[in-house]
Amino acid sequence: MGIKFDSVKNELNISSATLKNWIKTNCLTTDKKGFITTESYDYFKKNVLGKSRLNKRANKQHFDNPDTVFNVNNNDDAEQSAIQYEQSLSIAQKNKKGIYYTPSSSIDDMFCALPALSATDTFLDPCCGTGNFLIKALEKGFKPENIYGFDVDETALKIANNRFYQAVGKHSNNIKLINLLEDKHAQKYDFIFTNPPWGYKFNAQQKINYANKFNNGIKVDSSALFVLICLNIIQKNGMLGVLLPDAFFNITAFKSVRKILLQKTFVQLINHNKAFDGLQTRAYSFVIKNNNNLTNIKCKTATSQYTRKQTDFIKNPNYIINFDITEAQAKIISHLYSYPHQTLAGKAQWGLGIVTGDNAKHLSTTKKANCKPICKGRDINKGEIKKSQFYIIDDFAKLQQTADKNLYLADKKIVYRFISSNLIFALDDKQRYFLNSANFLILNQNTLLAEEQLVFLMNTEIMNWLFKKLFRTHKVLRSDLEKLPIFNEFFKTHNDYCEQDLHQYLNIEKHNGTFRIKK
Repeated sequence: MGIKFDSVKNELNISSATLKNWIKTNCLTTDKKGFITTESYDYFKKNVLGKSRLNKRANKQHFDNPDTVFNVNNNDDAEQSAIQYEQSLSIAQKNKKGIYYTPSSSIDDMFCALPALSATDTFLDPCCGTGNFLIKALEKGFKPENIYGFDVDETALKIANNRFYQAVGKHSNNIKLINLLEDKHAQKYDFIFTNPPWGYKFNAQQKINYANKFNNGIKVDSSALFVLICLNIIQKNGMLGVLLPDAFFNITAFKSVRKILLQKTFVQLINHNKAFDGLQTRAYSFVIKNNNNLTNIKCKTATSQYTRKQTDFIKNPNYIINFDITEAQAKIISHLYSYPHQTLAGKAQWGLGIVTGDNAKHLSTTKKANCKPICKGRDINKGEIKKSQFYIIDDFAKLQQTADKNLYLADKKIVYRFISSNLIFALDDKQRYFLNSANFLILNQNTLLAEEQLVFLMNTEIMNWLFKKLFRTHKVLRSDLEKLPIFNEFFKTHNDYCEQDLHQYLNIEKHNGTFRIKK
């Protein structure tokens, strides 16, 4: 008897697309009934999983032993126990459960937003771990009996309660094993500050259930789910502070949650930079009041402090909270979008570069029979494509993931680097193949402008400036490109493509390495 697809997906916590790719590339085989054969699955887990780039995403839970045992002794130094426990967690546990304990400096920055407290104010950290936020709440003046901490990690909760005991001389009945994703909770709190799990690895059914339960069927990651939960249990006029991955503030997947948040009163936004050891993701935090008195927001980065208007973010595409930029830069963005423009949404066919599954196996530096040149993202420069150094067999059935072959063979397609913080576009009229470090689009007939015009526009300094200030990413995504303003009216009066003419048309000028609106 073979193994059902759902059983494999749930055990390895992978998507249907990933599983189909493994089958397509012969990492797994199926029987006549369409089930995964037991023999191929056993071989795959023993000899392939953890050793191939193909399954890097699924390997996150196989890097090291996830069954760390940590003994908690009530007589131990609780602060030291917290440090040791955090250090004992394996890479696998941190990746699978999204556990990243909050540095004290980041908590201090978030707590700067606290007003004067009353004796009855309640405080909650719904993902309290070993109690970093709880101890800081004690230091800030919350009464011990008014401090609450929830988590699903029993070991972490024991450490948190020990820290609490050693700080105030008694254990807390409010530090509890509670999972707010599953448990109904009616109590409301005056202050909720937390660092929720980032990217907890839910199975497919959990993702559907939580989307329906908390976000009108829209799937979001664990960090965003806890934002929504906290909004449900914060008192009116209460204060909520959450530490989140930087992606929360700008990628499309979190648009629905940002839209809800921006109906509240933002008090503070902080860029904590790379706050966690061993984690490259930047940490950002927000603090809001649970009312709708929109106002100016205090913003802080590593180098500056300033204010931003909350309405700036409400007007942004996808409600992007790009608070790393100044008020003056935000005015330039509004100025650019005030000019007549269209967007690429609905005006092009989009194609992904080829995913081979194993470049070493499928690419060659020498041309062989039935092979065709293939380019990489680095072969694309602004307005030009370098000669390819690699060849690939012209048989898409052997490759992991491709676009429709006819798209690669289009008379004209616009290609761009995918892994890049800059817009780097070129026109391909030689029917080249491209690897997945490059993507492409084909403009629809009778569309808003010609291919050469779009390539020019996307490569300009002002469009690159706008892209970086809005999206702050190292990937050039279709969803972001479709939000950029395409100034097609400019080309109706300008036959020569000159960036200075574009600046003149947009009434902007370069100044001290950036742009400003002409007076």
